Amino acid sequence: MMSASPSKDWHGVAVAKLTSVLGPVRGSAALEEALRATGLRSITSADELHRFAQALITAGGFAGAVGGLLSVHAVMHGASRSESR
Repeated sequence: MMSASPSKDWHGVAVAKLTSVLGPVRGSAALEEALRATGLRSITSADELHRFAQALITAGGFAGAVGGLLSVHAVMHGASRSESR
């Protein structure tokens, strides 16, 4: 049985992955840039995490790799893949 988990810290997942791979300074910069690109202030759902991940993928490099990981994570947790862009 699959149910939505409204208490999931989607924003925290993104921050943790970015910080882990890019470090605190570059991770924070990538976070802010992708949030700006998506028009989000915070990531509050699997669909928003997927949209955020697509912005990171577009950036390329290690940030893009994190975007790929976050995209898979979001889809595995119920994000709609049709909201890519």
